[in-house]
Amino acid sequence: MDIRTVSLLGMLCAARLVSPQNAAAADGIYVAVGGEGRRLASTDGEHWTNDQRSSDKDTLFNIAYGLGRFIAVGGGPKTAQLLSSVDGKSWKALPSLPGCVASIAFGNGRFVAGHDAQLLSSTDGENFVPGEKLEFHGTIHPRRSAFGSGEAGPRFVIIGDVDLSETGARVSWRASTETGERYTSQELDTAPALDVAYGSGRFVVVGPKGLIESSHDGQIWLRHPSDPDEDFSRVIWTGQRFLISGGKKTWSSSDGVHWSAEIDRLPGVLIWAEESAKTRILTQASDGALAFSSDLLRWRRPAVNSGPALEALAYSGQ
Repeated sequence: MDIRTVSLLGMLCAARLVSPQNAAAADGIYVAVGGEGRRLASTDGEHWTNDQRSSDKDTLFNIAYGLGRFIAVGGGPKTAQLLSSVDGKSWKALPSLPGCVASIAFGNGRFVAGHDAQLLSSTDGENFVPGEKLEFHGTIHPRRSAFGSGEAGPRFVIIGDVDLSETGARVSWRASTETGERYTSQELDTAPALDVAYGSGRFVVVGPKGLIESSHDGQIWLRHPSDPDEDFSRVIWTGQRFLISGGKKTWSSSDGVHWSAEIDRLPGVLIWAEESAKTRILTQASDGALAFSSDLLRWRRPAVNSGPALEALAYSGQ
């Protein structure tokens, strides 16, 4: 996933004292967030601690890692949530905003978030500066975002929905931005994507009725054949290939263009995956139970307290 980063300083300091700012990067910490402001931390993906909830019960929809910290975002009907943590345990609330911040990604030295119709960006992880707003007329809901740097240059892609003011119909949209200050593109009434990821030089979106589309620049999208009876909900770049889950089978592709259905179905929806240095896969079943695998064949259930479903996960190392 594009929220993963390598901290060279953390690697060099592994044998000596590590400053608090680089502690997360040096140790390699998983942090998951979800309903009721839930936050969990783990150093290995199997043993989870520090299960926290927010008193206001607002959902944390997404999380990203960069600049030596995790930023979790979410909110409810009135107030947005932006939370910052170096270690995944102690959290600091950033200045509150009206509405909801539902998507966030890190890349090219900055965080970029979707605050309803408006972009937010930060180059220090502390101060988020408002950017341009989408031109769509209606109630706008960002859903997911991803960062990638390919032949079209570095950019963020954000996907979401809008309840149109004139008709009340809910339609999907996609947008891209290079810096989080202005939109590079914005397109209304697109195929309804539920997730987006970047890898192998391409962005990939997935959704209901077998939707798989890829783009080298986040603007021109190519539809790929799949099974129309599949309802995909999550796509993740593992470092070697894309994996899609949520349907009857697991689909994979090394380039984002040529796709095949795997025989085995994962024991839940993907929430994080890495296959470059070593295989580590995390899924979440419909009952909220996590499953961990180091080979995609044998699965173990981590010891995690029952609670609200998790929405997203970030990892500080690789």
